[in-house]
Amino acid sequence: MTQCLNLGCLKPNPLEIKLCQSWGEKLVLAERYRPLKIIGQGGFGITFEAVDEYKPSKPFCVIKQFFPQAQGTKTLSKAAELFAQ
Repeated sequence: MTQCLNLGCLKPNPLEIKLCQSWGEKLVLAERYRPLKIIGQGGFGITFEAVDEYKPSKPFCVIKQFFPQAQGTKTLSKAAELFAQ
């Protein structure tokens, strides 16, 4: 299955599908990284197990999507700083 990255959806889709069946958005990030499933969620965002389809061996990798729950400019800039680390 391919996990939709849209935060309003996050539904799994069959591997052979190129666009999310619910939202119509591309399922492969940067035409390279295919998200397979959510492996973590927290105050800064969502982490997905993925596969790098560009490399012949198709190794597993991780996609970290920044989506902070905090509000306010100062809080968001601190969240971005911590996420980058």
